[in-house]
Amino acid sequence: MAAGSENESTVPGTARGDTQSNDDQVTIIFPGKRQPKTTGSKKNQNNTPSVISGTSESELEPLIDTTAKLALNSKKILRLQRRAEKKEARRKAHSHDIQSFLDLPPELLLSVLGHLLPSDVCQLLTLNTSMRNFILDNESAITEEIIRRRYWVLRQCFPLPVVLDLVPMSSQRTLLSQGWQDRLRIHKNPYQHIKPIDPTTVCTCMSCVLAWNNLCIILDLAHWQTNLEHREPIPNIPRGKTPQWNVDLLQQSANIVTRAMKSPLTYARILQTHLETTTRTIIRSGKWRKKGEKITTLRPRLYHLTDAEALSDTDAYLERSGPPSYQPIFMRDNYYSVEAFLPNRKWDKDEQTWKYYSKWPKPHENDLEWLSARYSPRT
Repeated sequence: MAAGSENESTVPGTARGDTQSNDDQVTIIFPGKRQPKTTGSKKNQNNTPSVISGTSESELEPLIDTTAKLALNSKKILRLQRRAEKKEARRKAHSHDIQSFLDLPPELLLSVLGHLLPSDVCQLLTLNTSMRNFILDNESAITEEIIRRRYWVLRQCFPLPVVLDLVPMSSQRTLLSQGWQDRLRIHKNPYQHIKPIDPTTVCTCMSCVLAWNNLCIILDLAHWQTNLEHREPIPNIPRGKTPQWNVDLLQQSANIVTRAMKSPLTYARILQTHLETTTRTIIRSGKWRKKGEKITTLRPRLYHLTDAEALSDTDAYLERSGPPSYQPIFMRDNYYSVEAFLPNRKWDKDEQTWKYYSKWPKPHENDLEWLSARYSPRT
């Protein structure tokens, strides 16, 4: 029994020992390697997101990355920013580098533009939007400086007509009366070089009618300068005929004069054009010689014009003594003989200076008073 019990006790022990040796697992840890955890559920080896049961992949909303950069608000960063701002302010305060033409002070910019020609200012209108807005906002000041510096004489010889909307209502009825319009019929003859004035848009007092005609004449005269330079005859229009090319030319001149009544820069451009025409005509006439006249004979130019004055683009030389322009240019045939068309002034021999008519708009106001006293509609 003892032996049997001993065997029985030994065998189970041996079996338990064997079972224990089989169940026990030995884990060997090598240095430098990390063993994965064996507890818990196994992770997806491909790191792909698990699909929720009952939901398809097409129904899931797309992921939106809302990651934003953190703002840096440390005291050191704020101190460096303030230091950089102070440095930039000191640099701008003591810097004389002009990066753009518009960086100049407004007063200096107006002074620079006042020294330019009207054609140059018109070209600057196409530079950019900022320059265009600046010129249009200060058009009157810029043009006044240009005219005062360059076209002081021409401004007094060629005043602008007045827009009818600026005339008092009582005077408008007088200007549009049938009696006064019939009186103006002599000034509405179908000139070949002047478009008749429109009484519904422009004042038709005598001063304004003459001002309209004179401005249209100098624009038409400038158009035919190329023919006169090359001694090519101006096309002759038979009486009673109105070719389309002439109708378009007269309409173009009328549109420019109409725009000049509202745009000072356009008015200055007209004066510049007539100064160029006058200077070219005087120089051209000085080169011509009559038949039999010696070429070597020096003949002084009209108004004693010099080459330097011709290049200065100013009308200062027109203040010297010269022939007056009492009569308007009635037809294009007079273009061949006219040298300087400068109406509305006369030469005073005693004082040796030009006397201009009363400053505008006084002649216009005097004409309105005269018309109101004689042609006002009776009520």
